[in-house]
Amino acid sequence: MRNQEIKFGAFLKKEAAGDRIQQDAAVEALTKDLGDAVTLMKTFKGNFEAQAGELTLLKAKLANGVTPDGETASKINKAATEAADALAKLQACEAAIDSIKKNMDSPLYKGGSELVDADRKAAIELQRRTHLFKNGVHEDFREDLDNLVNPIEYRSAVRKLMKVGLETKAKIVRDFTDGERKAFDAASLDAAFFSPEMLGIEVDCNIECASLLDLYDTVNVSRSTFMYPRVESYGDIGRYDCDAKCDAEFGAEGNIRWLNGSTYDYRGVFCFQRDTLREANYDFLGFMMRAAARSYRINRNAALITGDGINEPLGWLTADCFTKVATPAQNPTHIDLRQFWASAPVEYGNVTAVMHQNTFAYFASMVDNTGRFLFGDGLMGFGPNDVRDRVRISNCLPDPTNGGTLGSTLAPFAAGSFIMAAGVWPMAYAAVNHRPMFMEQYEGGSTAWCVKYQFGAKDGGFVMCCPAARTLISGP
Repeated sequence: MRNQEIKFGAFLKKEAAGDRIQQDAAVEALTKDLGDAVTLMKTFKGNFEAQAGELTLLKAKLANGVTPDGETASKINKAATEAADALAKLQACEAAIDSIKKNMDSPLYKGGSELVDADRKAAIELQRRTHLFKNGVHEDFREDLDNLVNPIEYRSAVRKLMKVGLETKAKIVRDFTDGERKAFDAASLDAAFFSPEMLGIEVDCNIECASLLDLYDTVNVSRSTFMYPRVESYGDIGRYDCDAKCDAEFGAEGNIRWLNGSTYDYRGVFCFQRDTLREANYDFLGFMMRAAARSYRINRNAALITGDGINEPLGWLTADCFTKVATPAQNPTHIDLRQFWASAPVEYGNVTAVMHQNTFAYFASMVDNTGRFLFGDGLMGFGPNDVRDRVRISNCLPDPTNGGTLGSTLAPFAAGSFIMAAGVWPMAYAAVNHRPMFMEQYEGGSTAWCVKYQFGAKDGGFVMCCPAARTLISGP
């Protein structure tokens, strides 16, 4: 190595060189993305504050129950629509910034003891996924700490495997170092890429539309079809009785039922031109893993809410099992909101409300008869982060405002529209895990010009206790 290539403090460990190159390139790209996102956020925040201020002034003119004329109503609707649009863009920027910051906090980019700990956890998870891939079951898995895959060799082997297509897989595997070959065999890389976490890519379920996934209970199954019990009333399983009896009474008939459940396949394919792989200066492996994981989270979250149960899980909103509460009028008031929220079934645990962000904007913009905001009065901007209550915003939920165009006196919500849901979600709904996400090269589908990679997962979901959650719909 020439002297000018050696930098003071450089980490010269040979097997980590690929990691360092990837870290430097990724951090540079993420830093640029962060700066662009912050600039956009400042613009959108200014737009939202301006539109919210105009909306406040217009509504203040309607104090003491004055009915707006056509021109004023039109201005209010226009200001409300633009405020909702600005809020949507602002929240999208905030989510993007959070995502970038969390990627920058990835152990792979920070290094040190955090990377060592993260690699150890990821290597154990890789063992588990390999066990499941070989038709093992969750309950039988036992971690083998003496034979964990070397994460540095794993990442190096995977980076080389990404060149399959430019060179044959057999040639690449033949040229592996001893450490890379050992990682290749131990991780079953001949079958699939199992673990995005091993590549230093964080799978974060608390951004974008997927923010409801962590609310549900989690159930692991080992078969495509399974059975699960549903208890209508735990109190009716037993009762106090006379001690003279030498027996106990049966509980109510149908109180405990065994129901059938299924898991479903999530599938996707990437196709790259060989010239693109040959000429591009880009981390395609990281791109594929991040894009596939993000797509999976978005699709799974949507399916567990509104899935039809045919080729995807039956979502809790589609199942229509939760208790419905209709508002007295088509446009809900703050009284309806508080009454619904306060009447949620607290006996099951802590209640969390979920709603579309435009629904939140509708309630957040409510004023009293003096023009003062009912919620967040005194704040220049009022968003979900300012709320102390347990509320989760998800744009995968239905939007009763139709993009902020409904919810006024002249354009009320459609009767029967979903407003929000509130419940104890670990008791109300369960997300089922069968096969974790995997990725592999589709050798049979690759051609002389293109290389294909296929990825997938297998999961499901089902309603657990119907009384554990409620939905609010517009009346009458």
